[in-house]
Amino acid sequence: MSAPRPAIEAAGLGRDYGSTRALESLDLLVARGALVGLLGPNGAGKTTTMLLLATLLRPSRGTARVFGHDLVADRSAIRRCLGLVFQEPCIDGLLTVEENLLFAARLAELPKRDALKAVDDALERTRLVERASQLGRQLSGGWRRLADIARATVHRPALLILDEPTVGLDPEHRDRMWTLLDDERRARGTTIVFSTHYLTEAEACDYVVLLARGALVADGNPAALKATVGNDVAEIEGPDAARLLESARGAGAVRTVVRTERGYRIGMSGPREPLTALAAALPGVSRFAFRPPTLEDVYFERTRRDA
Repeated sequence: MSAPRPAIEAAGLGRDYGSTRALESLDLLVARGALVGLLGPNGAGKTTTMLLLATLLRPSRGTARVFGHDLVADRSAIRRCLGLVFQEPCIDGLLTVEENLLFAARLAELPKRDALKAVDDALERTRLVERASQLGRQLSGGWRRLADIARATVHRPALLILDEPTVGLDPEHRDRMWTLLDDERRARGTTIVFSTHYLTEAEACDYVVLLARGALVADGNPAALKATVGNDVAEIEGPDAARLLESARGAGAVRTVVRTERGYRIGMSGPREPLTALAAALPGVSRFAFRPPTLEDVYFERTRRDA
């Protein structure tokens, strides 16, 4: 028996807006049931990538398949197995929460009886039962976002795409949203692709894609990417920061260097003690601290390497 096709397969996928290349050329392989983060600042190409995968944009070049369906030729088949959450709330403010979900279920072509049960299940999963009769416009921002997720998952899609899902959410609703999405993955094996410019949100991903100005700058497992930076990151500031950096380079302890406004972030390999002793001997080092590497360090190392 052959192995199931990946959730997403893309080769050279790109999109132009006139003379502007919003997405250069993306190769992507996403396993079924994976949690994948598209990371980068505004304008990096995250939203364009997601709109392409959701069949809402036609690629300018390259190919992609979603659960084996061609992105251009089989759009209807892809949309039937897709749930989509946009940056802005999509629920109708003039309909109740329950009416919004029922409308989404019928759009997904669920029979009436199945649609009613699916709506009840979605309300229960998202803790929206007590708000089922509220108009969409009466919900707070956090509850509107949960209603968006309930709408996108009412038909239990195999692939869920979320564009900047946590923007503007308070910590309580952000935690509730991620718990809901994690439950969806565990219960149904749903593949989830989300975009964010909060790189710390992607630490728990199976796979991340870092984009900058429409181009891929790094991709892989978060732990493996962070390991390329070093065992530790040393933050150094002050007039003697450059001298400390050169001394560390001479000792062979430096793996990566990123220039900051006041000094450097140095990705280190090996023990901390030699660099600590060097810093103590330089009175012009005003700040010296170690911390674990982050995905932000990976991003800056790939996009702002010290010359």
